[in-house]
Amino acid sequence: MKQSNKFLSIIMALAISAATFGCSTPQVAPTPAPSSVSTAPQEENAIVVSLYSGQLGEMQYDVTFPLPIKSLDTSLSINNMKTFKGYKNQGQLYLIPTGVTSAEIFINGKKLETGDLLRESGKTLVADISGMTNNETNTIQVCNIEPADATIQIKIPYPTVMEGKPEDVGISAEKLSLLDTLIQKEIDYGFPGAQLAIIKDGVLIKNTAYGYINAYNPDGTPMENPVATTIDTMYDLASNTKMYSVNYALQKLVSEKKLDIKTKIVDIFPNFKDPAGAAITGKANLTVEDLLHHEAGFTPGPKFHIEDVDVDDKVEDGVNTIFSLDKATTKTAILEKLPLEYEPHTQATYSDVDYMLLGFIIEEITGQSLDAYVKESFYTPMGLDHITFAPLQNGFKKEDCAATELNGNSRDGVVSFKANRTGTIQAEVHDEKAFYAMGGISGHAGLFANANQLAKLCQVMLNGGGYGEHRFFEAKVIDQFTKPKDGNDSYGLGWRRNGPDVYEWAFGEQTANGTYGHTGWTGTLTVIDPEEDLVIVWLTNAKNSPVIDPKADKNLFYGDVFLSKCYGTIPTMVYESLIDSSVDSMDALFAQMVEDKENVLVAREKLRSKASDQSLYALADLVVTRAEETKSAENKARAEVAVTSLPDGAEKTAFTERLKKLA
Repeated sequence: MKQSNKFLSIIMALAISAATFGCSTPQVAPTPAPSSVSTAPQEENAIVVSLYSGQLGEMQYDVTFPLPIKSLDTSLSINNMKTFKGYKNQGQLYLIPTGVTSAEIFINGKKLETGDLLRESGKTLVADISGMTNNETNTIQVCNIEPADATIQIKIPYPTVMEGKPEDVGISAEKLSLLDTLIQKEIDYGFPGAQLAIIKDGVLIKNTAYGYINAYNPDGTPMENPVATTIDTMYDLASNTKMYSVNYALQKLVSEKKLDIKTKIVDIFPNFKDPAGAAITGKANLTVEDLLHHEAGFTPGPKFHIEDVDVDDKVEDGVNTIFSLDKATTKTAILEKLPLEYEPHTQATYSDVDYMLLGFIIEEITGQSLDAYVKESFYTPMGLDHITFAPLQNGFKKEDCAATELNGNSRDGVVSFKANRTGTIQAEVHDEKAFYAMGGISGHAGLFANANQLAKLCQVMLNGGGYGEHRFFEAKVIDQFTKPKDGNDSYGLGWRRNGPDVYEWAFGEQTANGTYGHTGWTGTLTVIDPEEDLVIVWLTNAKNSPVIDPKADKNLFYGDVFLSKCYGTIPTMVYESLIDSSVDSMDALFAQMVEDKENVLVAREKLRSKASDQSLYALADLVVTRAEETKSAENKARAEVAVTSLPDGAEKTAFTERLKKLA
């Protein structure tokens, strides 16, 4: 992990850009606590080896000893050793001996006592090796197999996620609790709702829900009795859909040699062509890789769903040539009618069209709909029952999902089109292209999930492509998809990368260059850090709030300007929790943020609004609360300075009175 010497500057940059609006304080229901499973290791001398009669699945490790002579290395020692991915306090090993009378087996140098069970020729044995495993790389050694013609087949599953506490993996629970306090203060001042899941070294150490499923009425007023979010509530993932449906599917297909990313799209869809008279041509040469790199030439977000839009086809004739309100028509429009906007390979322009088309490619190759394929291939095998496209068509109710925009896709009345929904959007994908033009199931948007199940799906990447007894794709394919694109380190194949500090605004200041993940417009973030063996999933429904000023910026919602929506804030604080230090630096930081934010608002008068003041008061409330909780003279002094910097008003008076009560 990089040093956090820029921690103050990065959080200040995030804080200065944030501003929130005022509302009555909602009633907060208690946050459900995740269940805990003991991560205590087995005693080293209590290894349990027994006969196993079940069926075995696909493993991360499947090797038969002794190795064939033709594969032996002249260095000799490595012929009897292999490595596998594992985590401390978990792990099983399966052995299938054939004709064995004796053998020696070691895990990380510790001998596995098998007794006479190795003589059970042709039968499967299972051993609990949780007391012998380490985080990351583990070594198995098999030697001295007797007689000479005997063999032992060794199978080891992929790691799975256990539940535990921050302290189990060296994370500061105190610092994480300060993160909880920050988020809750923002909820108190108007942020709608969120979930946070963190997996470190294979252990789910945080699984927390905040706020509400639907916080506001359509007129923008806070609901009097909003329903609290739970850890089961599903969120609209927006563009995170791209990774956990399309990218997973493509990585599997590439691993199975069913797809080569160098394949030309026209070889999959012969009718993929430039429309007649197109100013820019080149569709015939585009490949799957071009789509994944977002350099194919497509416009970012064409308006398939608006009948009278006359811009996307580049022909001003009063007709939307690509107008579509169904998936089949949209497919034809992309393949045959949508022109390129720029010369392919001359720039990288993030486009939803790229992933809509990739979704169609997956369906063409597999013969299944995208939603059916990813459910059958990934979600069901992993036991993930709270991740789905089209929740209402898959057994869920509206109340199972966090709501998004308050008045259809109208941006509080400034956007109008015939197909527009009315009322608050809930349990339906918010994205216009996905909902109106793709029937809710698309490669670019439409997936719903809760944070803890999405985090487990992320763990597959850290595991090298599998989970338990399920292999989904090869580790070398993960490397292929996550390595930096030439000339632009922020892109892999679809994955967004931190690169040399180019994506820290989303992933946080302390992330390593090899960190990858994605963001989603509704307020979702995934961070996968192989160096720290860390997964962070942050899901919000920031769009479930009024638009601040529809005429000035129709896409800036009240929820967008909280620190909770400034993506880098959450992972930055999670990484701070990895550092073995007190919370004093964080207390000092938040106090400084209050003063600096007010200075910015004074210097940049246009930023001042009711929204920005509410953001300021949420931070000030946090600082005063910390002074009250810690009863520290230093924190009280920090809070007094912070409160003094606030503009005069009822809030400043209230904070001052609270500080006076402290001895």
